[in-house]
Amino acid sequence: MSGIEGLPVAGNVDVRRGALIFALGFVLTGLAGRALIDKLLALRGGAELVAHWAQVNSLAEMVAGVTLAGIGIGLTGRVAGVAPYHQRRLLGDALRLGLTLSGICLAVLALLAVSGLLPLLLPPHLAPLVLPALAVGWIGVAPGLLIAWLLGRSRPGRAIVVVAAQLSVPLFALWLARPGGELAALLGGQALFGTVATLLLLIEAASAKDPAPAGHGLRPFVAAGIAIGILSPVALAIARLEIAASASWEAVGAVQALWRTSEWITAVAAGLLNAYFLPRLAAAKAGPAFAAELRAAARQVLRPALLALVVLWLLLPQVLALLYREGLPVGRFDALPFFAGDALRMLSWIFLFGLFARGAGWAVTAGELLSLPLFAALLVLLPGSLSLPAIGVAWMLAYVVYAGFNYWALRRSQAGRQ
Repeated sequence: MSGIEGLPVAGNVDVRRGALIFALGFVLTGLAGRALIDKLLALRGGAELVAHWAQVNSLAEMVAGVTLAGIGIGLTGRVAGVAPYHQRRLLGDALRLGLTLSGICLAVLALLAVSGLLPLLLPPHLAPLVLPALAVGWIGVAPGLLIAWLLGRSRPGRAIVVVAAQLSVPLFALWLARPGGELAALLGGQALFGTVATLLLLIEAASAKDPAPAGHGLRPFVAAGIAIGILSPVALAIARLEIAASASWEAVGAVQALWRTSEWITAVAAGLLNAYFLPRLAAAKAGPAFAAELRAAARQVLRPALLALVVLWLLLPQVLALLYREGLPVGRFDALPFFAGDALRMLSWIFLFGLFARGAGWAVTAGELLSLPLFAALLVLLPGSLSLPAIGVAWMLAYVVYAGFNYWALRRSQAGRQ
């Protein structure tokens, strides 16, 4: 089995190619749904409404992310490394641990919101959406864990169905929304789907009897989830506020448009690493097999992604007009440091998923301080008014540091296992 138990051998090209295509379909389904939401918002309220939704959604991501960014990714890796009769129990453990962890996060953030501190992350007229957004984040934990579990079982086709359903309900709600009620409609659609999914999954998880195997628990990923799930959306929210204060909300919308545009490439890369390579890395039993999967990830994910970034940069005006509208104040020169940062970000993710596969939660937690939080800190420290190129340089520098740290941490983790 080339050191990887229960997964296709490296020589079975057709099987690997089929699994990779399904993983790609899973990623593109999520991207298409989010892009359609942004497109409808841009048509209704321009770049400013897109930026406001991103800010509101950051609150939901804080609550869901403390589970999905740590326990969720860890669940994918753990499920890939155990026998099938243990897999249902791991999902039940993840649900109980994740809903508890995100519930604590929800309570703390709700307390901050009631005290008047949390709405500082939103424009004043969006403050009434703070508590609903936090609740939607908690409700979204269960379907997110189901998706992670399906990926660990190498079932990306079924994960596609869940993602499509998860996005269809809020999209339909947005289509029906009256002017001015778009953000509330999106939150309501997410809440409806998440509530039904949570109830069904809790009933199903209660029937799992087999204990989780020793050494495959999910608690080592709790700290990583807290770091990624809270620090990342908070850092992005602070970064947007800093750009708005230094420039304008229109500038925030332009930056958000750049991120969303390149996300068609970066999210595909991250999704393939998560949906396809993480289970293979976690199942690798020998050092040579692990190193071979890392090289395959760089060859099959990073190289095509870099080429796609170059093509996107060349066609940037046309792509922005297609995804948003004509006239966005973003040129190729403005986008260059952003795309360089995106390239470094994808490189860092190869090392990051290697760390998740190794169970190195400490390194994931420490490294998170050197990604989006470092980017936000650089924006705060930059003197004068923030221009798009200056914001892009800060983005690039943050991921120079992050990629370097993840590479060092993975080398250290591998040396410790030899």
